[in-house]
Amino acid sequence: MTLSLDALLDELIERKDVHSAVMSVTSGDGSFQWAGARGVMSPGGPPVTETTPWFIASITKLFIAATVLRLVENGELALQDRLVDRLDTALTHRLHVLDGQDHTDQITLKHLLGHASGLPDFIEDYPKQGPDRRSLVETLLAEGDRAWTLAETTHWVRERLTPHFVPQPLSDPRARIRYSDTNYQLLIGIIETCRGAPFFQVLDELILRPLSLNNTWLSGRYPSSPNNREAEPQVPALYAGADVVQLPNFLADIGDLNSTCDDLTRFLKGLVNGGLFQNPDTWHQMQAHARTFSFPRDRAALRQPGWPIQYGLGVMRFQLPRLFTPFRPMPRVEGHTGSTGTWLFHAPKLDLYLTGAVNQVTAGAVPFKVVPRILKVFNATLAKSGHGG
Repeated sequence: MTLSLDALLDELIERKDVHSAVMSVTSGDGSFQWAGARGVMSPGGPPVTETTPWFIASITKLFIAATVLRLVENGELALQDRLVDRLDTALTHRLHVLDGQDHTDQITLKHLLGHASGLPDFIEDYPKQGPDRRSLVETLLAEGDRAWTLAETTHWVRERLTPHFVPQPLSDPRARIRYSDTNYQLLIGIIETCRGAPFFQVLDELILRPLSLNNTWLSGRYPSSPNNREAEPQVPALYAGADVVQLPNFLADIGDLNSTCDDLTRFLKGLVNGGLFQNPDTWHQMQAHARTFSFPRDRAALRQPGWPIQYGLGVMRFQLPRLFTPFRPMPRVEGHTGSTGTWLFHAPKLDLYLTGAVNQVTAGAVPFKVVPRILKVFNATLAKSGHGG
C-alpha cells in the first residue's frame, strides 16, 4: 500500500508546473500512518519534507466555519443573524444589488457559511464593465503584492462586480449555491466584530490551543514571535505556472493560514470526533443542508468548485458519481480544498484522513483527481482482503 502511495506522489511531482508536493494518509485509530514529500522549498532551495508546513489556502474556510460554530454554541452568534446587524453599515451598504433591488438585508450567517448569499467572489469574478476587466487575482499576479482590507473587499464587490442570484433558502433542496471568497471575508469581519479582537486571536483561543495545533499560524503571526516574520518557518514557494508568486501581505490580510499535515489531521479529527465542539453533533449539523454546486457557466466558475461537489456550512463533500466508478464506488469524503492544490478530507467509510498540497495557484482541480486515486488504493486492499463493499 505504501508503495502505491509513493508511486502516486512520484506521479504528482512529475505533473507540469508542480515544483513541490506533500501528502499524508492516516487512519482514525492511528494503526496506519503514511506521509511523503517531493520537490524543493524554492528554486535552488532545500527539499520539502513530510513535516514541512505549507500554505493551506481555502482549507482556512473550514477553520473560519468552525470558529463561527463555536461562537454559535457559546450564544455569541446565531446562524440566522443578519449580515447588516453584525457589520458596520459602511461595509454592508448596498452590497448585494441585483437588477436594481437591494437584497443585502436578507443575507444571514448561514447564507455566508453555505455559499448561498449570491455575492460575487472578489478574488475570481470578472468586472462586467469599466476599462479594467481583469479579476483581482489576475491584477495581483500582474502587478504584485499589496495590503488589503475588508473595506476594500466590500468596495470591490459593490463597485465592480454583480451578484449571481438572490440569497437562497438552504432549507430548499433546490437552493443555488456558488463558491465565493467574499462570504468568508465577511465572516472573518463578523468574528472580529463579535469578539472585538483580531481573527487570529479568536481562532487561537477557540480552535488552535484546544487542539494543540502548534504549527498552524497566520503569516506574520507565528506563535513564537508574533511580530517577527523572519522567525517564521519557511513554507514552500507558491507558483503560478512556472513563476514564483510573492503575495505575503495580501495572503496575510485575507486571513489564510499555514499548517502541517499533522496539525490539519488533528484539526479534522477534532471536528469529526466531536472533541472541539460542546455539542458532538455539530459536525453533522454543518453538513445537514449540503447542496451541490452547479456546472460552471462562466470562466470564473471554471476555477472554483463545481458539480458534483457539495457544500454544507464550511464543509465540502465529494464523491465521484457511480457512472465514473461502476465497479467499486468511491467512498464519500468530507473536508475542504484550496485553490493552490491543497486538500484535507475524512473518508468516513474507510475512517481515513487525507491531506496534501502542490503549492500551485493553477492546481485547484488537482485534489479532486488525486483523492479518488488514493482511495482506490485502499478500496483495492479491502477488496483483496474480502472486506468493504
